[in-house]
Amino acid sequence: MSTPSEIKLPALTRLSLTPLLKRARHWWYRRTEEHYLICAAVEHARAREAEDNEAYYQKRAAMARSALRFDQ
Repeated sequence: MSTPSEIKLPALTRLSLTPLLKRARHWWYRRTEEHYLICAAVEHARAREAEDNEAYYQKRAAMARSALRFDQ
């Protein structure tokens, strides 16, 4: 078995880069998918919060209108 210092350039050029590129591509796709899922979850939470806020203020406005009508 050869030591790392005995490996010459011609031996390195015969090594295939395909496994390394495939692994890097897989890592990149997995990272991108995780990022997309996190962004989608955050966007969903923001939309839900906006709907809740809108419903809250609509309810308060309706209660205020009914209180004004009741007082008259």
